[in-house]
Amino acid sequence: MVCARLVVFFMVCLSATVLADEWAFAAPYEVTVRELIPFANWQKQFKITDGKDQGRLVPLSFHNGAVGQEGWRLNFGDYAGVRLRNDTTGALMLERLDLFKSRSFILYEPALPILARDISSGVAIPRHANFRMYDRDTGKLKRTGHATHLVKRVSRSQFETPAGMIDGYYIEIEHRMDMQFAQLIMSLGLGCRLDDGPVYGSGRYTLRKLGIFSETKTAAAALAIR
Repeated sequence: MVCARLVVFFMVCLSATVLADEWAFAAPYEVTVRELIPFANWQKQFKITDGKDQGRLVPLSFHNGAVGQEGWRLNFGDYAGVRLRNDTTGALMLERLDLFKSRSFILYEPALPILARDISSGVAIPRHANFRMYDRDTGKLKRTGHATHLVKRVSRSQFETPAGMIDGYYIEIEHRMDMQFAQLIMSLGLGCRLDDGPVYGSGRYTLRKLGIFSETKTAAAALAIR
């Protein structure tokens, strides 16, 4: 489940120990979501650098949606995938999250804005949507809740990855999912190279139950081959 959530920030959606060293100046406002995530068919090889499956190589792919569907699909190996689309302003919207290993999927209602067209213009503005989780095989509703998505900061950064040092932009995100008797808080970091797409992702996940019990896990992945 932890590696499945990597997809959220590789959008949403995620080195030997992958480090992000921030430069002293902030990202310029003219950087757009399409410059950081090219809207074309592509596939990259990532290496999980922290978490349960540390050391495993996993493909990250981006491609057009199924026939008859608008938007794009971002898949992270056999862990998870998301369905994305652009709204009329050019913002990137999250419609659906598929959790392959748990045979579940989540629908966001309405689609959740996760990145503004001009990346920095969406900083510090909370975005909200309701969500429903379903069993993929039976279609049965498993749980419902409310999601809050916040881009906290965007900065120029340098990433140390298995593929070498890469200059790019680092996006800090908080994604919270509130459910009955439980709350999941994801503190995410997404690293992108200009005009090339994601090269790094990390996450810290805290699940709270009944407001008393909590569990925290971490995960990270970075570009393995250029």
